[in-house]
Amino acid sequence: MVGSSPRLVVVTGARGFLGGHVVRALEQRGFPVRAVGREHGDLRSAESAERLVHGAATVVHLAADVGGVGYLRDCPGRAFHDNFAMGLNIIRAALHAGVGRLVLAGTPCSYASDVPLPLSEESLFEGVPSGDTGTYGYAKLATSLAAAAFCRGLPTDSVTVIPSNLYGPGDSFDESHGHVVAALIRKAVLAAELGQETFEVWGDGSATRDFVYVTDVARGIAAVVAEPGRFEGATFNLGSGRETSIREIASVVAAAAGRGVRPHFRADKPVGYARRVMSVAQAADLLDYAAATEPVDGIRRTIDWLRAKGLIARWAAAAGAAVRRAA
Repeated sequence: MVGSSPRLVVVTGARGFLGGHVVRALEQRGFPVRAVGREHGDLRSAESAERLVHGAATVVHLAADVGGVGYLRDCPGRAFHDNFAMGLNIIRAALHAGVGRLVLAGTPCSYASDVPLPLSEESLFEGVPSGDTGTYGYAKLATSLAAAAFCRGLPTDSVTVIPSNLYGPGDSFDESHGHVVAALIRKAVLAAELGQETFEVWGDGSATRDFVYVTDVARGIAAVVAEPGRFEGATFNLGSGRETSIREIASVVAAAAGRGVRPHFRADKPVGYARRVMSVAQAADLLDYAAATEPVDGIRRTIDWLRAKGLIARWAAAAGAAVRRAA
């Protein structure tokens, strides 16, 4: 690990999807970074959190126990307990270490289902999180509230960033934990490799999300770290600001996968909220934030990354072997 430094940024969840991109964005700005992953300690342990945060000037807490809608639906108790426990331990550790700024990653799941669109930071407390992702949303919202309350009047400044639906190179393409776009990409490229005509898409395609390329969000978080002024518990949405349907994004994925594959929609499968899109006006005004990457470009880059890593060929070989065993 990197030693103590007046500018040292500790990033939890640094081995994860967003975390890896945030580490690179911070290093590009000249910050020394201590990249903390699961192998360094369990953040559900207060002692581990204290040890890993020691010596930091800033903490960016990205570590989370999260997956797709199916995972959050099936494990609601774990989603709440583990995420809130990690958040509280990081807050306490940051305060004990005298950290100057604590940056917390929130979630769009913290917004109530019936608040007006686009989602604005002021509407976070209009209603309560609900549905399959509700307990995860509660955990992240409660963590931000705790940080703002504990840090009030103290040298440690807290701020929350809420990324929308991330996609890009380095994502988890695990079939049970993958994000929406990652899951679609895996299904589509595998179908193309196996010569299949369709790939499965959960829902009827009408649900909407705010899809944003991971590098754009990572740069936004680095801007939060670099900002000299205090945030005093403020929250910033970091999305694209564009509402895109699952049907639209599935079409983009299909075109990028090639070989004429097309989406097959399953209306009997869960999709979470019917509509989601975020306002990014506050981040644009105060942080000069902008999500510049179009989905066509971002999805193509992601598939190129998968091919370069050999992951698509590996998935196809495993699927072919499974078919042969079944026969």
